[in-house]
Amino acid sequence: MLIVPIGNALLQAPDGEVPDIALQVMENIALALPSIIGRMLNRHLEMEITRFLGREHYQRRRHAQRKETQVQCSKCRCQERQKFWRNGTYPRGLETRYGHTQLDMPQLKCACGGNVRFDFQTVGARQRFGVDVQVFVQKEYQAGQSYRQIKTKLEESVHSSVGLRTLNKQVLAMGEEANACKTWEKGCAPPVVRFDGIWLTVMFATGEVRQDQLGRFRPVKQAKKIPILAAQGVWPATGRTELIAWMQAEGEDEKSWQTFMERLWESGLTPENGLKMVVSDGGTGFEAAYQNMYWFVLRQRCVFHKLKNLARALKLAQDLDPQAKKKFSTDFLRSAAHIWQAENKNQALHLYQAFCEQWQKTQPKATQTLQRDFEATLAFYDAQQDAETKGEHWPAHFLRTTSPLERMFREFRRRFRQAVLFHSNAGLLAATTQIAARFS
Repeated sequence: MLIVPIGNALLQAPDGEVPDIALQVMENIALALPSIIGRMLNRHLEMEITRFLGREHYQRRRHAQRKETQVQCSKCRCQERQKFWRNGTYPRGLETRYGHTQLDMPQLKCACGGNVRFDFQTVGARQRFGVDVQVFVQKEYQAGQSYRQIKTKLEESVHSSVGLRTLNKQVLAMGEEANACKTWEKGCAPPVVRFDGIWLTVMFATGEVRQDQLGRFRPVKQAKKIPILAAQGVWPATGRTELIAWMQAEGEDEKSWQTFMERLWESGLTPENGLKMVVSDGGTGFEAAYQNMYWFVLRQRCVFHKLKNLARALKLAQDLDPQAKKKFSTDFLRSAAHIWQAENKNQALHLYQAFCEQWQKTQPKATQTLQRDFEATLAFYDAQQDAETKGEHWPAHFLRTTSPLERMFREFRRRFRQAVLFHSNAGLLAATTQIAARFS
């Protein structure tokens, strides 16, 4: 039995059925929502005008305090608000997910007779869709929906035609603040920051123009792979992780990483504000930029990338079957991984020396790969010791590797695979901004 509350009464209906009166009430609510939304927005519009003029409706202008504003008369260019007054309203429509809403937009006039243009915050200039529609479009795009799929869903709710170009503007607007970094103050910056990059494909205009079959002139574009450089903040004592910054770059060279680090430094990511250690792979571009910007900050070489390099450097006997090769590689890498699982740095060094003595003759290339910048892979022990002196416990799995950042990149790759490639730089920035917001 289904029981539906209507006012102070309870209506009963057989299981699986809804009383007709309940449906009628819900339909009436749906019909009333656009009008309710319109009244609320009109109230906020009037509040904006009152706050700007400094006086209530029908209050004399001489009773308001004189003040120069950024708003000016289109005729005399006056910016003194005491000379402005209300001049009625004009009708304007706004599409929301609850239906079409009618607004009464207040108007201003100057003492000279000229019109005064005022930019409202409640509803922007030439804004056709409500904020709820914008949020819906951005969430659907983030979920991997195509423009046509979003258009179909949106038209069902707004009961109005929505153009693909309109959706495109909503999506591209997400990339306007794409490269902004968070600002850090003293003691607020993450103690540990992981750095890495992800590559993707985007179309860039070559400057040439071609004519298609319909006689239209189209710009010639060429696919190009570019990286997104990312920084993930880590608070090891609490386990908190957060994407703190990202930037589209030309490559993972020294210049690109230098630019990225300079932005982070300007945002307050400094030792004075709490930065203790950075974690990265063994890229030469990052290494050079690090030596220029953060050379006095402890650097941890990613253990996961070191193990991957060891796997590539292994020399396997040709007569071994695939299963035997896989077993040998697995045992070799597990034996190497025990080095960084040691309880302290001295024990890790002892395991390292024993490992090198064991494999020096049979796997010289892999041994040399391990020995290369090995000390940098043990930096996390120094970070743990420093944290202990301050009464904090920093688990090693937060410090040894950039793997958590790599796992975050899986979501980027999933979204990029759906798009295959981006036909504009603005589209790339919009998609990256929307995905990055989920990890910030």
